[in-house]
Order: sequence, then C-alpha cells, then structure tokens
Amino acid sequence: MKVLLVSPALKNMDVYQVRARGCMPPLNLLYIAGALARGGHEVRVLDLYAEGLSDEEFLARARAFGPDLAAFATYTASFDMAAAGALLLKKSFPGLRTAAGGIHASYLPAQCLRSGAFDFVVVGEGEQTILELADALAVKKDLYGLPGLVLPKDGKAFATPQRPLIEDLDSLPPPDYGLIDLSKYYLGITRAVSTAPAASVLTMRGCPYHCTFCSHHYGYGGRLRKRAPARVVAEMRTLYDDYAVREFQFEDPSFTCDPAHVREICRLIKASGMKISWNCNVRANTASDELFSEMAAAGCRRALLGVESGSQALLDRMKKGITLDAVRRTMALTRKYGMRVNAAFILGTPGETRETARQTYEFARELDPDYVMFSVYIPSPGGELFDRLASEGRLDLDKVYGADYITVYSEREPMVELSEVPAGELLALMESYTRGFYLRPAYVLKRLRTLLLPGELSRVLWGVALIFSHQLRVLKDRLAGKKLDENSWTY
Repeated sequence: MKVLLVSPALKNMDVYQVRARGCMPPLNLLYIAGALARGGHEVRVLDLYAEGLSDEEFLARARAFGPDLAAFATYTASFDMAAAGALLLKKSFPGLRTAAGGIHASYLPAQCLRSGAFDFVVVGEGEQTILELADALAVKKDLYGLPGLVLPKDGKAFATPQRPLIEDLDSLPPPDYGLIDLSKYYLGITRAVSTAPAASVLTMRGCPYHCTFCSHHYGYGGRLRKRAPARVVAEMRTLYDDYAVREFQFEDPSFTCDPAHVREICRLIKASGMKISWNCNVRANTASDELFSEMAAAGCRRALLGVESGSQALLDRMKKGITLDAVRRTMALTRKYGMRVNAAFILGTPGETRETARQTYEFARELDPDYVMFSVYIPSPGGELFDRLASEGRLDLDKVYGADYITVYSEREPMVELSEVPAGELLALMESYTRGFYLRPAYVLKRLRTLLLPGELSRVLWGVALIFSHQLRVLKDRLAGKKLDENSWTY
C-alpha cells in the first residue's frame, strides 16, 4: 500500500514569527515512515510547513505518488490546515482514505471526525497502529477490533480498544531522514549557534512532571520511556556523516529530567569525536554543576528554561515543581558554562494578577537571560487546565484549533479568561514586557558585543523585526490604505 504522510502548514503566522519559531524535521512522521517501510509499505513524506507548497503543488506531488492512504499529523495550531489538506485530497482522489494522528487528534478524536476530513483517527503513539491500519486496508479487513483507532460507526465516533504504550523505544526503526530535504530546516533564532545544517533528535517519550498548563505528562500516561544512549548517539552520527548535520535540537520536553541518562549521552558524544553544538530544554530542579559541566563539554550551547512566573505562589499553583531560587542557580550555571538561555514565561494562568504579572517581568529582568519569551496562556488540549475547562463547558471543543494557538508573540486574545487581568491587557503586557526587556541599554550593549559571531547579526535583526512586527504591519496596512479594526488584534 502507498501511504502519504503529511505535516500541515501554518496560516496566520507572519515571517517574523516563523523565523523565531524555527522549522525542524517532522520526527513523528519520520518514525511512522520507518515503521511503515519495515512493514513493506511504500511511503512518502510531505512537509507543507517546510516546503511552502501551494494547493496545486501539493496535489501535483500527491498525484505523482498516487497514495492509497493519506495520514496527517495534527497540532492544535494547524488542525484547520490539516483538515483542509485532507479534504483537498479526498476531492481530488476518489476512494482515498485519510487518517489524523498526533496530539490534537488523540485528545479530540470526535471533533476531528466531525470535520468530515478524516476517515480514521490514530490515538496515541502511531507507529504500530498506522502499520496495522495500512495492513488491514490493503486486504479490506474489518477495523473495529484494531486497537488505537477512533472511527465512525452508526453516526457516532467509535473508539476501538486502547493500544498500550510502546515500552521498548529501541525496537522502533530509526527516523527515515532520507524522505525529507534537510536543507529546508533551520533552528529558531534563540536556538541556533551557527548557520550549519540542523536536525532534531528524541531521547525519550513522556514527562514525569505534572504542570497544569501542559499536555506532555498526560499525553503518555505520565510514564517516561527512554532510548538507549548508544542508539541516540548512533542516530546523531548518521546525521553527522550522511547529511552533514552539525547542530542538533533535543526535542524532549524535559531533557534533563534524568541527569544520569543525559550524562551518558554526553559521554558518548564526546567519545564519538563529532564536532557539534546542540540545544535542549532544561529544568531548574535538575540543574547541577556536574550535569551542566558535562553538557557544555559535549557541545550544549543553547537552552530553553521554562520559568513560567516570577511568583512562587503561581508556580506552586501550576504544579511546576521548581523554586525561584532554583531558577537563579540554574541561570548562574548557564553563565558559568557558556550556555545562552531563552527563558520562557506565561501570563494569564489562574491566579494571575497585575501584581504577579509585574513580579514576572521584574524576575525576568533580574535573571537577565540572553533571550526571553512572554506568552499569553492558551489552554492546551490534554493538559489539566484544559480538561477542567472542558468539563465545565467553558470551551467549545469544535473550535479549539487554529490561530488561537500561535503563541510566539501572539496577537490573538485568549479564548477564555482565567485571571483577573483582562485578555486585551494581557496581550498589551506581553508586548510591553518584551519591548521593555530587549530595549534596555545594558541588554542592547550586551548584544552589540556579540555581533561578530557567526549568524548573530541576522538573529538580532530577525529578533528586532519580531518585536516590532505588530507596528510594522500596522504601518504597512495604513500605507496600503487599509483600516485597522480597533476592536481586534487581527486584520
């Protein structure tokens, strides 16, 4: 059977937001492609976000392959684009079957089916389910006993038995990078060290923490499963030797949650002789001098630190599991070992007040990271807060997707207010805090001293453009004679 795997594009995202976010390989689809190929199926991957294909180009590429099944990765921010792409294929290829998988489809399968774009939803980890689905479709086998699916039955969404998690991640075939053009991918402006080719690597699945705003814990039943460090580094070696990759991004939501695992990966990277740089997500409660020393020696140059708030009371309410003092110690360690840090903060979670928001801004200034990211909280499907709001009927689950979930310097008011700070004011605070942090004379001087480093001037210019992108669009529209809707942050 011929299976087309599609990663959808994002709309309503300007070029500055795209550059800040970066564009990394669709690891989820590459793993699934490996499983399908090992099962004897012919596979193609189309990454519409990376390639920027028009509808006509998308159809032409699909037509050249002639798929029997088209499976779409779904993310909440791009679900509308995934559904539109699936409908386009269904209209153009009579008899084609379509499937949705990924985090959004897994949490909201009935809503996915109601879109009319998909015949099946693959729930949870998809490698074994999509393989069995393709096998069954090839021989026209009944699907209602196949674990891990949601599909229509008698006019309703029918869930087949739940599929267990994959216990041995090393049993999976490695991602098939030969199915994509790695030259199309690049790190976000806060993650990149140089302009060298970059790729993503995953060392584990799951997250042991219980942050109320996040879905990573709930997405895998709260259980952490790790790949063997030797397998991780062997995959990096293949990318290094065969694809000239010199920068890596570890995609694990909590890369440092198991320091012993990280230290072994670092030891093997050093032993490999690869000359690389890499970035990862770090947690303040697991940071230590020993760990950061090993990471820096193995090539770690950039880190994302989820701080979330400058109020300890809010951090406790979020079940973040860190303290402000631990964050301070972590920042000191990153400076000691030459790692640049992007500190991420969330505004507007339950309990937020104007005073706690001010504390967050002041804490960001105190920490003085290399980069800072303020976002207005949007309920994430699968997270504790999302589930609570859904059970209370405060969310329309049929409308949970799209531009509301573009969180990189978003201009969309949150769909539901959870704090005493009004939605419009939260957006204004996000914008003013971002400008206030980056336009400090001390920060500007710090950045100026780095401009001669490879790629730094470009990153600084993209960052400035992102900060002022709202004003740039206002000016552009006014010059074009368009009238700004004063009651909206969109046009």
